[in-house]
Amino acid sequence: MNIYCKGRVNVSAPGTPVPLTTDPAVTASKLLFQAISGLTGKTYVGVAGMTKATLSGVARTLAPNPSGGFSETFYIEAQDGADSIRLKDYVIDADVAGEGLLVTYWQE
Repeated sequence: MNIYCKGRVNVSAPGTPVPLTTDPAVTASKLLFQAISGLTGKTYVGVAGMTKATLSGVARTLAPNPSGGFSETFYIEAQDGADSIRLKDYVIDADVAGEGLLVTYWQE
């Protein structure tokens, strides 16, 4: 299994979800989102077409620890164990411009 660290994925304009990729060929067996300690606003993980204002399409809301301690995470794992999670199907949004999440994924 190989690990791929996308690093920090930022949202430049709150209310405009950012896809993890636009490449339909990028798949994974596991996907991890982590709020970044020290940031201030909530972030949202969801599916394409999500609207954070109504929570439509939102899978998880993550809140950072602004004082630098532990921050929340969200983990998705393919049930078949194969690389069947398409990264293009997932998006991130944030309450604060320029903030985002750490994104890591694994491929078999």
